[in-house]
Amino acid sequence: MPRRKSTPQAAPSTLPEAIAIIERYLGLLGIEAEAAADADKAIQTIQATRDELVAPIRAEANDLFLQLRAWWAVAGAELTGGKTKSTELAGAIIGERTTTPSLRLPRGMKVEDAAAFIKSLADSFPGVEPLVRIKTELEKPAIIKLLRSSAAVGPVVDKIREQGFAVAQREEFFIDRAAPKEADPQLVNAPEPQIAEARS
Repeated sequence: MPRRKSTPQAAPSTLPEAIAIIERYLGLLGIEAEAAADADKAIQTIQATRDELVAPIRAEANDLFLQLRAWWAVAGAELTGGKTKSTELAGAIIGERTTTPSLRLPRGMKVEDAAAFIKSLADSFPGVEPLVRIKTELEKPAIIKLLRSSAAVGPVVDKIREQGFAVAQREEFFIDRAAPKEADPQLVNAPEPQIAEARS
């Protein structure tokens, strides 16, 4: 199959042409940003309207839910004959169900402290190892800093380099909007200060 030739990239040939293209490019970026801002504002307006419409509906639904929960606490056993936890009623399944199990930590213990505690058990009791998971990730900024440091010497950095780790960086073309230039300060012809003459 013959290779398809890529379409040649058009490019300005003079400085005025380049300036015109830059101005058009920046103009398009401005239109894009304005369109995105308008869309975000429209979305926020729609969401605010939705929340305003939904709030009383949700409040009434929550109130009805609480009423039915209180009613079920009294009538549930009679409706199910004590055989099940729920029943079908008026097109709904109503009743009680067991929630998904979750781990409750000791009062006042943080997750990292709990992990450290379980890991300390695993150090002494090998059968505990499945209870803790250690997540290993590359700390890329630290490795880049190590590879760039001329003071970094020793077997660790040598092994990292020998394995083929390297810092990748390249030059890339960019166009950014220039910051607006501040106006040069203007000198104002102020009247000369009046110097009081010494009285004799």
